[in-house]
Amino acid sequence: MNITLDQARALDALDRHGTLVKAGAALGKGHPAILHALRQMEGHAGLDLVDRRGYRLKLTAAGRRVLEHCRRLLAAEADLAAACAEMRTGWEPSLRVVYDGIYPDAAVLRAVGEMVREGAPTRIHVSAEFLGGVEAAFARDDADLMIAVLPAVAPGVVATRLAPLRALLVAHRGHPLARRPGELDDDALAEHVLVTVRGGDPRLALPTAGLERRVTIDLNDFHAKRAAILAGIGVGWLPEHLCRAELRRGALRVLRYARGHAHVFTPRLYHRAGARLGPAARRVISALAA
Repeated sequence: MNITLDQARALDALDRHGTLVKAGAALGKGHPAILHALRQMEGHAGLDLVDRRGYRLKLTAAGRRVLEHCRRLLAAEADLAAACAEMRTGWEPSLRVVYDGIYPDAAVLRAVGEMVREGAPTRIHVSAEFLGGVEAAFARDDADLMIAVLPAVAPGVVATRLAPLRALLVAHRGHPLARRPGELDDDALAEHVLVTVRGGDPRLALPTAGLERRVTIDLNDFHAKRAAILAGIGVGWLPEHLCRAELRRGALRVLRYARGHAHVFTPRLYHRAGARLGPAARRVISALAA
């Protein structure tokens, strides 16, 4: 079929205004042009769309069914016109951000939320991954920005250093290691469950890296890890911002481990070298790098 937008507008205008003259006036055309468009449309459809038997023209049952589809076409045209108008303002059509779940998501979501409240036209997609999964998603989804604690492996990316993050080796206050006096050595730690997120990564260079463990539990994210540690299932490293409240009220305790109880990460925000960064991407980078 070769039904045009002009023909769809003619059918819509006839239904809205009731006569060829009024439909033509609404579209800025003479009524013969409207009648011609409707006849062409009927020829393409192979259907009688207009009932001409009465004093006033009206749509047939087939005409009403076709009108439903025509109005969806006209709505799509309006959406396209609006999208083009928005893009002419300079905002990028879309922005995809992937970040490591160890990073404070409030900072990312705050930057996005401010743009949403201001009515920025960019379509924004934010997703969380962990460790090596962040760069994998960056490549797989062709994301625009990546926030990672592991150094990027792929060439051709530009990095912006973000504020450092501190992780602490913690256990529930009722855990045997939390009640044990003195400094903990490797043997003491190896006897207990170590809770990790998706197996960890040697590039993190945690003090517990390489420690022989009897039992390790790998979970999907840091919130599940925190819940497991709070339940007394095991010990593990948690970002300080995720356990600060529990430490303050005494539900969790920092373990005095001989190799160190704290570890500092330096997250970086990456984008592709040579990529044109629109206002939305620049807003996110500026907010996080401040």
